[in-house]
Amino acid sequence: MKSLGTFGEDIVSVIVPTFNSELSLSKCLRAINCQTYPKLEVLVVDNYSRDKTQIIAASEGAKVLLCRGTQAAARNFGLSGSKGRFVFFVDSDQQLEARVVEECVRVCVFGGVDAVIIPELFVGLAFWGQCSAFWKNTVVKALGENSEIPRFYNREVFFRFSPFNDRLRYWEDQELHQRLKAAGVKEGRCRSFVLHYESGSLQDVTRKYLSYGQSVAAFEESAGNAPYILTVKTTILSLFKVLRTPGRSLRLLWGFGFLFLLKSLCAAFGFLSYSRSSLSSKLS
Repeated sequence: MKSLGTFGEDIVSVIVPTFNSELSLSKCLRAINCQTYPKLEVLVVDNYSRDKTQIIAASEGAKVLLCRGTQAAARNFGLSGSKGRFVFFVDSDQQLEARVVEECVRVCVFGGVDAVIIPELFVGLAFWGQCSAFWKNTVVKALGENSEIPRFYNREVFFRFSPFNDRLRYWEDQELHQRLKAAGVKEGRCRSFVLHYESGSLQDVTRKYLSYGQSVAAFEESAGNAPYILTVKTTILSLFKVLRTPGRSLRLLWGFGFLFLLKSLCAAFGFLSYSRSSLSSKLS
């Protein structure tokens, strides 16, 4: 364990996967650059965006890497190109409170843990984003700490265990978390929050949940156990929580119901389409 005198000397590598992320990336990177922890390297791993993502990343002082594939593949690629003792995986639609990195390092160094959970607060953009954020914040309250997954790691973890499963578009962090918990990797928590902005675009929601459904099927073929029971439990709990939430508006409740139906249908279609194509490839 490190002494107090050497705290702050270790580099933290912040890895941000992107794809056409120009609308949210500036806010994300500026929050990273405003962290109270002194030694950071910021790596934006871009999936060949067609907008101004790479220009924005460079203007904010980030190192830009290019990698085709899933978000898990981008995280692994960023990990291989990073040099920090600690690694922090941040999404481009997230914004960190100023002390998050400092607190995570303290928890690792003085708490003797190798992974840190950062509490997440969802913030909606436009009406549909507000409905989605309302739902997700309700899920977090319903499940409590059972729904939280580390984003901050001691790099040594990835010398002992394989990184993210790059075949997965969704639950890649859940699959990694399963493996690390089974191996007894110690976790801690920080107090500061990460804000997660929810898109107000129904097109984004449709595309995302089709992809999620495909990943559920891929998860089933991996070494991990897809958390179907947890997902069903979460859905039921969130429905009851939403209905019992005081001060909810009928408009927000209607939006929640519509999103619930849309996400469920898209995920189911994605799952069936992946399963059918996978079966066809095995038979051919």
